[in-house]
Amino acid sequence: MPSRRSHHKSRRGCLTCKQRRVKCDEKGPPCGSCRLRATTCEYASPVSSLHASPRNGSSAPVSDVPGDAHVDEPAFPEETRLLELQLMNRWSTVTYKSCCTKVAEDDHVWRRKVPEMSLQHDFLLNGIFALSAFEIASSSERDRARYLSAAVEYEALALLSFRPQLQEITQASFDAVFCFSLGLMVLALASAQFTSESTRGGTNTMVQHTITHFELLRGCTTVMASKANFIAESPYIQKLKRFEDLPREALDSRTELALARLNEANENRMNSGIDEAYEHRVTNMVYREACKRALSVLQECFAKCVDIDYQGYALGWLNLSGNDFIEAIKAHDGIALLILMYWGVLVQKLGYQVWWARDFGSRLVEDIAHELLDGDTDALTKQIVSSAREHIHAVVNDEVRSQSDTVFGPEA
Repeated sequence: MPSRRSHHKSRRGCLTCKQRRVKCDEKGPPCGSCRLRATTCEYASPVSSLHASPRNGSSAPVSDVPGDAHVDEPAFPEETRLLELQLMNRWSTVTYKSCCTKVAEDDHVWRRKVPEMSLQHDFLLNGIFALSAFEIASSSERDRARYLSAAVEYEALALLSFRPQLQEITQASFDAVFCFSLGLMVLALASAQFTSESTRGGTNTMVQHTITHFELLRGCTTVMASKANFIAESPYIQKLKRFEDLPREALDSRTELALARLNEANENRMNSGIDEAYEHRVTNMVYREACKRALSVLQECFAKCVDIDYQGYALGWLNLSGNDFIEAIKAHDGIALLILMYWGVLVQKLGYQVWWARDFGSRLVEDIAHELLDGDTDALTKQIVSSAREHIHAVVNDEVRSQSDTVFGPEA
């Protein structure tokens, strides 16, 4: 039997030859093979910070230079395109499903239309990469830190290129901007719970992350509301039910009691002494009205977002609550934070349906609880915080029971 012919392994070849697993003559771009096949010929760039060595103690790869010298290089100097191909494939097979709304019958929009539009809009493309990387990190421990790092950087790139788009929305870009705005709600929750893992112990990190994203989302809503003609012509928007038209169910007694206590706490803020500064009393009045509106919308969400088909609408609550309520949260107004805490209870119900809400509600409740219970806390606030924690515990128990019934069947 003839001996196997030895060959020189191409180590610095182009990405196309590496993907095809053929020997590259390294004379490009374009190399000989790509020239013959008329394909794109691209060589890896070692400068992308997206693929820098992970901060988990692993060593950087050995450089392919004469003498086999060890130099500091990005962790994946030749795999930028491969990572992005993986993330796009993940989006089209797995991640897109968590953005779909069943009643809108929009699977095809997220699986096919959004990737198509992303080829023309960098903010949408980087948004897809960010969400896919967050989703992989949520379901895998292997290279989790790397995916989270990539997700955060793709998210930053997406937001950086998205903001200018809000100033010049055209009919051609409207659908891409609208879909990214919807994805931004998902990104807000994913980013808040995953990026806060590295900053646990900080002051209200969940609240800060959430407000940052939803402020941008409010800007999106305001701008797009001025494009009534584009909205009327969008087939996707026409399929969505308005929040006002969703069916309403009766509240359970536990939720009714919690909302009543929140309303009581909000009204009690005006019982403070008349010796308070005038500016403080005026601010208190503004915050009371803002919290009253937010609480009314939250009550609607609890009544309308029980059905699994409509649970996603709960994400719009903060956007519907108004600028003054956002300002109250940023000012660490205690009542506003209590109301935000109970929105976390509602979102936790989503946590066992979609990966991006898995721990968001419980984390938000705990972060706010730690802040509000630090100092001298009145009895009513303690009651509301305790009730929120019990509510979260009940949601978790209900899900555990549901999973047990699915596996073993309901108890006789």
